[in-house]
Amino acid sequence: MEFALIRKGSFTMGNLERKDGPTPIQQVHISKDYWLGITEVTQGQWQKIMGSQEIHPDKPSPFLGVNSNYPKVSVSYYDIMDFLQKLNTLSKGHGYRFRLPTEAEWEYACRANTTSPFSYGEILSDTLANYNAKIPSIYSKPGIFLEHPMPVKSYPPNPWGLYDMHGNVWEWVSDWYGPYPNDEMTDPIGPKNGEEKVIRGGSWYFGAQNAKSSFRKPHQPRLWGFSIGFRVVCEIIEK
Repeated sequence: MEFALIRKGSFTMGNLERKDGPTPIQQVHISKDYWLGITEVTQGQWQKIMGSQEIHPDKPSPFLGVNSNYPKVSVSYYDIMDFLQKLNTLSKGHGYRFRLPTEAEWEYACRANTTSPFSYGEILSDTLANYNAKIPSIYSKPGIFLEHPMPVKSYPPNPWGLYDMHGNVWEWVSDWYGPYPNDEMTDPIGPKNGEEKVIRGGSWYFGAQNAKSSFRKPHQPRLWGFSIGFRVVCEIIEK
């Protein structure tokens, strides 16, 4: 896995353009630098850690084994917890620990100091991200629908060197789904509990609106989907 150093800072989180609903915004401060995977975790990386691609034989991923550089999909939140537990066990003693990003860390990195709907600007195109460009949207130009994910790094990175933050596959984050608080927040981690987790970034199956930096979607943590994957944060353990 490759990681980019995301420097601490502050940003406005949420639907800044407010063209499609009153999604709230909040001022967020990220108080520490962190390392975020520059790509989604791939099938090949999952295979190396878990020893097998198959997770749910009763409902296997339609892309299982197609390309080792495809993002790993059809993983529930709890499947990812198993992956992280094994990865952290293998990394024990090396000074690293891995986890999912928080929702705030994810959006901060996705925006990369931008305030537009996408880190690329106001409008998304099918040359910049893998999404369903046949779905009409005020956020995109008409384009193609590939009907499948693409290998990671197939599209240009955002200004901070992160690939596929818009489109390709949804990404699980660690937060429970809930309304944003009205107050300024430092290193928010979301509600203490809930019924649904948050997924971010849109996917190859959905339109441009779902791929916006601010778009958030609730999803049952025990459920998986053919266009839901994840990327991870690497923490350096201080000795």
